[in-house]
Amino acid sequence: MCTAANYLTKCHYFGRNFDYEISYNERVTITPRNYPLIFRDTEDIENHYGIIGIAAGIDEYPLYYDA
Repeated sequence: MCTAANYLTKCHYFGRNFDYEISYNERVTITPRNYPLIFRDTEDIENHYGIIGIAAGIDEYPLYYDA
């Protein structure tokens, strides 16, 4: 069961946990603001907020599931 928390204050904070019994070799991952996100089947994203979360790195591409 996953739990989420959303805090609407002057700054917006969101968090959730990932309750699962196996590991996908996840790690804390930081994607800086405006880091180019290159996609295969849709338009690339060059302008976005920074992301800090838990991701599995597949071919050096972060697959976030808790961000």
